[in-house]
Amino acid sequence: MAKSVWTRVRGRLTTEAGAPDPRQRQYALLVLAAVVVGTAIGWSFELQTPALIAGLTAVLALIATGGQSLRSDLHRFAWFTPALVLAMTVGPLLMNTPVLAGLAVAVVVFGSGMLPTLGEHYRIGGQTFAAATLVSTTTGLGSDQPVLVLLAASAAGAAFALVLRVIIGLGDPTRATRVAVARTLLEPGPGVVESAAAAWRADGSSTWLGQVLAGAARFRAARETLLAQAQQSDRTEAERLRQIVEQADQVAAELARAVRSRACTGLPAAARREPAQAVVARGGRQDLPDAVQGINQGLDRIRAAVVRRVETPLPPSAPGARRERFLGAVRAHLSFRSSLFRHSLRCTLAVAFGMVIVLLLRDPSASSLLLALYVVLQPAARDSMTGALERTGGAVLGVTGLAVLITLLPGAFLLVPLVIGGMLLNMTRLRADYQALLGCLIVVTVVDQAMRLERPLVNVGISFAANTAVGAAIALIVGYISYLVLPSSILPDVRGAVRSTVWSVSELLRSVRAAGQGVDLPAALQAANVLALRRTQDLLGMPALLDGTGEETDDDRATRAAAIALDALRQDVATLAFRPEAEQAVAVPALRAVDDLLGGKPTAKIPDVPEGSAPATELLASSLVENALHARQAIDRTFGYDNPWKSYTIAFVRPERLHIR
Repeated sequence: MAKSVWTRVRGRLTTEAGAPDPRQRQYALLVLAAVVVGTAIGWSFELQTPALIAGLTAVLALIATGGQSLRSDLHRFAWFTPALVLAMTVGPLLMNTPVLAGLAVAVVVFGSGMLPTLGEHYRIGGQTFAAATLVSTTTGLGSDQPVLVLLAASAAGAAFALVLRVIIGLGDPTRATRVAVARTLLEPGPGVVESAAAAWRADGSSTWLGQVLAGAARFRAARETLLAQAQQSDRTEAERLRQIVEQADQVAAELARAVRSRACTGLPAAARREPAQAVVARGGRQDLPDAVQGINQGLDRIRAAVVRRVETPLPPSAPGARRERFLGAVRAHLSFRSSLFRHSLRCTLAVAFGMVIVLLLRDPSASSLLLALYVVLQPAARDSMTGALERTGGAVLGVTGLAVLITLLPGAFLLVPLVIGGMLLNMTRLRADYQALLGCLIVVTVVDQAMRLERPLVNVGISFAANTAVGAAIALIVGYISYLVLPSSILPDVRGAVRSTVWSVSELLRSVRAAGQGVDLPAALQAANVLALRRTQDLLGMPALLDGTGEETDDDRATRAAAIALDALRQDVATLAFRPEAEQAVAVPALRAVDDLLGGKPTAKIPDVPEGSAPATELLASSLVENALHARQAIDRTFGYDNPWKSYTIAFVRPERLHIR
């Protein structure tokens, strides 16, 4: 275990080539120095609480605002950090006004539960802010400090987080964007292009990376088309097509290395070859499918962009696009028909009930109650209580074990700076695993409060364990009762959910296609966007409802693959809806091809999109086809078709009126 930990640490401190990364090492040394100095100052001058608040603020700020390029991270930092500082400052003061405290916590929990519909970074930011609100408002941390001390401590933590982020990104500000774009050449599957495109847009939409994305999208669409044609061919032809794909993947891997690099003066021979040449040279059939030309066109576009790097930003999307997407998300999910809304309401009710218990107890040992409650509810799981019993047992046993450790271990207070330092060195893990973040916060608050209580440590440990069990029990009771009160599905209809999702995405697709052909249907387009957003979000939460064992079955994987592909397809179509009409017209062939694929036709081909099109347009058009191919394969698996790519028709039943109030 120690060897694996050292391997992970060493990997973080080195570059991809294995050389020492000075920025990462500088970051690690600065974190370690800050933890040591902060601990020494805190205990020397009795400033333990301000030092802890500063450390937690720094951790939460880095979790919520990191993950992309320096430019986009600083943009998120500018609007998120003031709210975080306010929460860490005002939260402890609200303990004296229980009504305001309960109202603030309820509003934040509900709002953070709805944010996943706006995107991954909104989800992370919302969950982090909810954790900050729970820690500052319900644990009693800082309630004995003056407001100016709280403000200074949280502001100092935010400033330290800013210094850390600038240090790690100043040497190569766009590295994260290049890595995200390079992933499109390495990782097959739905959603990869959309994630890279989001990182690219957030970093200023440079021309050369846009060209790389457009070429990668065309390459990926052609690649998936070849694989689909291989499934429909005889054994010899299928093997030939798969060999072409294998050769293409090797060329793409070489190009990905060039994309990740800060500069490129030339490409190696392995990145300049045509993938099909080696296969054709072995003999056999000499003719090649049209999709091979699509692969070559995509790779050629990437080669040209990588060598001639034009940093000029591309024009943004149509004015009002972000506002329309936000309004569409609000209309889609402020409804009991939305699983996201139901789960957010479930979390809010449970937290409100737990807040009442905490305020009535007025005992510092109740600090772990609401955090344990939140761990059990698992806010990211949408409409599911799957695994709640396991999380309940884990939370109670974890706090009990921690209480025993505090009782037996001399110098247990050192656990707090150790955990803070570990969190600062594991930002990626905490950003991806919300339960790990909440678990670390429980450890910090329990140890801090236990050291302050003037009681025998055995009694303190029992109190913390009991209150954690109370919080977990509240989560279970409210969670399961809400299934009986709120309209939800205890036994989900997977095929019905897939069918209705495909229908809704098809409606959106046809509306955008009509707009590209000059038909003005704004109301129908808006309604179709709302319905598709709700259906795809519901389907994304479906795998969590299928199995309570924690083991993913083939049905779970097929449903998850269909959900991710259909949601990525919906994102592409919705983005295209807010592009200029000329670009929509260029993408009409791709929309028609996708409509045929979702309708069950067995054809799979690359649409005729001009190579000279704007990168954003070609990116969307090719990504549409790729995601439709992924969705079609997942639909075949979900419906249990023994003969994939056989022509079929899904009997779509209109699940609700298109006009949505």
